[in-house]
Amino acid sequence: MYERGAADAERGEFNPFYYQHYYYYRQGYDSVRRRNRPGINRVGILLISGIGVVGLVALVWLIGRIGPAVVAQPVASPTTVATTPQPSPIPPTPTPLPSPTPIPTEAPPTLQVGGRAVVVNVGEAALRLRASPGLTARVIARIPAGREVVLLEGPIEVDGYTWWRVEVGSQSGWCAVATPDGLTFLEPVAP
Repeated sequence: MYERGAADAERGEFNPFYYQHYYYYRQGYDSVRRRNRPGINRVGILLISGIGVVGLVALVWLIGRIGPAVVAQPVASPTTVATTPQPSPIPPTPTPLPSPTPIPTEAPPTLQVGGRAVVVNVGEAALRLRASPGLTARVIARIPAGREVVLLEGPIEVDGYTWWRVEVGSQSGWCAVATPDGLTFLEPVAP
């Protein structure tokens, strides 16, 4: 794999799968790329640094030659101003506003034993009702989208899915209600 990575780098070809999954391919590819990388132009860096130093010295020399700027300061003449004390008005005391009365909000319905739910997010397919929780369990029925079910038992995590035992019509069984990535198939119905 090292030789293949080095050969791909020599030809200018890149295989992202090999690079990501094979350590020695990546080592060969990277070593050839580092070897073929153009070097740093040291003469250019020295030249730019020298110009910068000369410019800085010239700036310091010019500032020394010009000297500090002289600014005329105005001369204040002493004057007396008679002031009579004025009583300051007392600001009115603010009247406190009544605190708002919190409006109770209903919590969104959740899946719970004895509750009802409706089948969602299955598209044209149907939700599979299984004899036991798990992807390998026997399918005993299919529940179409929009159909209501009664929740009997759950939740249980099996095969990365969340399962509930439900009753639909005269049948009961287990169905997945959420995928590992969070897609839900059962939405709770408010009582």
